[in-house]
Amino acid sequence: MNKVISLILRTFFVLFILFGINFSIHTQIISTSIIKVDSVQIGDTVSVDIKVTIPSGVTLQSLDFSGYRSIENELYNNDTIYLDKYADVEILNFGHWKHTDMGTPIPASSLKIINNDGQQTITNRIAIAIYNMGVFSIPGPVVVNNENAAILPSESAMIKVFLPEKMMKQDTIAFNPIKDIMTEEADISDYLIYLYILIAIGLMAAIGYYFYKLKKKKEEEIISVIPDPILPAHEKALLALKSLSNQALWQRGYIKEYQSGLTDIIRTYLEERYGIKAPEMTTDEISEALKNADFDKMYISELKEILQIADLVKFAKATPQDDIHSIFMDRAVEFIKNTKEADILS
Repeated sequence: MNKVISLILRTFFVLFILFGINFSIHTQIISTSIIKVDSVQIGDTVSVDIKVTIPSGVTLQSLDFSGYRSIENELYNNDTIYLDKYADVEILNFGHWKHTDMGTPIPASSLKIINNDGQQTITNRIAIAIYNMGVFSIPGPVVVNNENAAILPSESAMIKVFLPEKMMKQDTIAFNPIKDIMTEEADISDYLIYLYILIAIGLMAAIGYYFYKLKKKKEEEIISVIPDPILPAHEKALLALKSLSNQALWQRGYIKEYQSGLTDIIRTYLEERYGIKAPEMTTDEISEALKNADFDKMYISELKEILQIADLVKFAKATPQDDIHSIFMDRAVEFIKNTKEADILS
């Protein structure tokens, strides 16, 4: 009895395994690529035959070639300096699929699907080019479906990519040994640039100085053209008396200098105001000369007193009282104000 049960169980297990395998095979998708050459030069066009087999019960959504961007270089681990890790691959032509972008899946509507013996088959020939050296395994496209059917691993087409022969030829040109740098003795030509710089600086300085002098000369000419303001005789005399008073000569004991200055101012005023040579005349000569000038006679006695006191101080070394100095200063100011030209004309 136990043997019968064991036999039944074994039979059931075998049937389960067989049905499971058949179901797995039934739902597997096969995607392959075939390349008829095993090696090409960089950039050569390579034809790749694509074949995809799908069970009839599986609904196809698209084919995806974006995995071509991550095709590994089988020789990369042997030379990581000169070789790239991934293939620099480009799909030049998608054949009758009329597709252009490798990164975008090809929808099922663009594919020609043939149904035969319970299977769906898709075939096409595409053209690719690889732009770096190495050995690369070119797989079939990834099949996107809505039943999550497994893709059966298949042997991918292998291809070797190498440089063109003319680039692989070694350089036969022989290089001469490197020689020491030759030095030459300096001559005058090596210093000409410095001489030219000095000459240029000198010329610029001379031009600058010339224009500076020219500008200064023009400014002086402009100043010389402007005449100094001519003050009337009485204004000049009053300014001189004020300056003399500010010096405080007699207060410091310089009596002779003070009186001399006072009479000199008055004599200069008489010369400019009435046209007589008063600085060279004595007091009496000045009085006589004023009689023949347009001079108000009422001021003769006052003028003579101021001049005579000053003469006594200068020549006789007389010492007048202190208040006489300030009094004579005030009288001199009044004399000039009373005899100025504006008053006489009025």
